[in-house]
Amino acid sequence: MSQFFSEKFRNLRKISNLTQEEIANIFHVSPQTVSRWETGANYPDVDMLPHIAIYFKVTIDELLGTEALRGTEDVKILTTNIRNLLNNGKLEDAIDAARKATKKYPLDTGLHYHLVQALSAANNTPESNGKHKDEIISISERIIGFADYKSSLGHRVQLIRQYAEWGMIAEAKKVLDTLPTEIWHSQEPWLGLVLEGAEWHKNQQHRIIRAMYLLEYLIGGFLSKADLSTTQKIMYRKTKMQIEGLINTIAYDNVEDSVNHLELAFAEIIIAELYGELQDAENTVDYVNKATQNSMYHINHMDKTGEDGGNYMAWPTRRNLPWILWEDYLMKPQFDFVRNDERFIECFDLLKGISKMLG
Repeated sequence: MSQFFSEKFRNLRKISNLTQEEIANIFHVSPQTVSRWETGANYPDVDMLPHIAIYFKVTIDELLGTEALRGTEDVKILTTNIRNLLNNGKLEDAIDAARKATKKYPLDTGLHYHLVQALSAANNTPESNGKHKDEIISISERIIGFADYKSSLGHRVQLIRQYAEWGMIAEAKKVLDTLPTEIWHSQEPWLGLVLEGAEWHKNQQHRIIRAMYLLEYLIGGFLSKADLSTTQKIMYRKTKMQIEGLINTIAYDNVEDSVNHLELAFAEIIIAELYGELQDAENTVDYVNKATQNSMYHINHMDKTGEDGGNYMAWPTRRNLPWILWEDYLMKPQFDFVRNDERFIECFDLLKGISKMLG
C-alpha cells in the first residue's frame, strides 16, 4: 500500500467534515490508529479497505492510487480542453467542461483552479451581473479545506484577490492571515545557494520568472492607485516594460520565448493613449504602431505559447486581440487628433480588417 492512501484518506475525511475521532468511532478503531493512517506510519488491514471504500463511496483502486494513475492522462486532456475553451473566450462552455471534470475528479486541485478561473472571467462580464460570486467562494474555500497547505497557497491568494475585488476586505484579511508573512525570509530567494549546475540554472530561471510576475503585480497596483501625472504614468510604464524585457532575457533560454506579445500590445496601447492625452502625435502614433505589430505577432502565434497549445489564461470575450484594440482603445477621443495621420489610419484599418470571433 502506498503513501497515496494516506493523502486520499485524509482528504476524504476532510471533505466529509469528519474529525479523526469521528472516523475512529465509525470504523471501531482508536483515534491514534486513524492518525497513523493519515501520516503513513501505518495502514488499515486489507479486510478493512472495502468498508472504507464503501463508506466514502469510492473504489478500492481510488483509495490505493491505481485509479489516480489511470486518470493522469485523462486529467491532462480535460485540462487542455478547458484551457482551449478559455483561450477562445468560450467562458460558458469552459465552465460546463470544468464542472464536469471536477465532478469526475473531485480531489484534483488543478481542475478546480481552472473552474474558478473560468467562473471569475465570466463573473467580470457585464451580462453576468455577479451571478458566479457565491460559487467562486464556495469552490475556493472547499479547495483550501481539502488540499494540503502548500498546494493550497495559490488558491488562497486567488481567493484573497477575489474578496478584495468585491470589497470583502474583512474576508480577504482573514485568508491573508493564513499566508506566510515574509517573502524575504523564505526558501524562494535563497534556494539557489544550495544548488549546482543545470539544477541551479533551471531553478534560477524559475525563481526569476516568479519574481517578475510578483513585481509586475506590485507595479501594476501602484500605477492603478498612485496619484501620478500623465508624464509620470508614461515614464513608469515604459520603465516597467524595460525591466520586464531585461528579466525575460535572463529567465528564458530562447530570447523569443521571453517576449509576451499579448501583454506588450496592451501595455503599448495604454502608453499610446497616455501620449494622446498630452497631444503628442509622434509618440501616440508610434506606440499605436508598436501595439499593432505585437497584436499581429500574437494572433499568428497564439496557439504556440504553451507546451499543450494553451495560452494559460481566460480570455473574457470572443473578440480577438485586434478587435479589442481598435474598438475598445482606438475609438477613444484621446486619438481623435491623429485620426487623419496616415500611419494611424493604416494601423486602424489593419486591426479592424483582421478582427474576428475566436473559436
